[in-house]
Amino acid sequence: MYKLSLSSNTYGQPLFHVEVITLILYYAGEMGSYFLVEPAYESALEDIRRFYPRLSFSHNIITGPEYNQCNDLLPVSNDVLARFYYSNLSKWRAADLTVFLTNEADCDGHATAYLATNLRRLTIG
Repeated sequence: MYKLSLSSNTYGQPLFHVEVITLILYYAGEMGSYFLVEPAYESALEDIRRFYPRLSFSHNIITGPEYNQCNDLLPVSNDVLARFYYSNLSKWRAADLTVFLTNEADCDGHATAYLATNLRRLTIG
């Protein structure tokens, strides 16, 4: 499993800190997989840096080469996402907002929606 963190830099003390968590497939052949969406995420972070310099924004992408297809991810997605979330509790507590972001490459988004709902966190799918 890879945990990739894309962050915006702030000038001075940030006014608001957002942490985003996304569980996605790794293989480029699947719509919405890491290699297809990462450039768009980077572009969005560049825009955030430029237009909102006092916003601190981190995007935590959970993926890995062992998750090439939905059949690889679905049996373990609940555990992978929960393990990642609970091993970084201090990070989420320090954030003003924690968001779970799903896309096509979370297969059906069940792990993200289930965990986020039970934690009373915002989920965007």
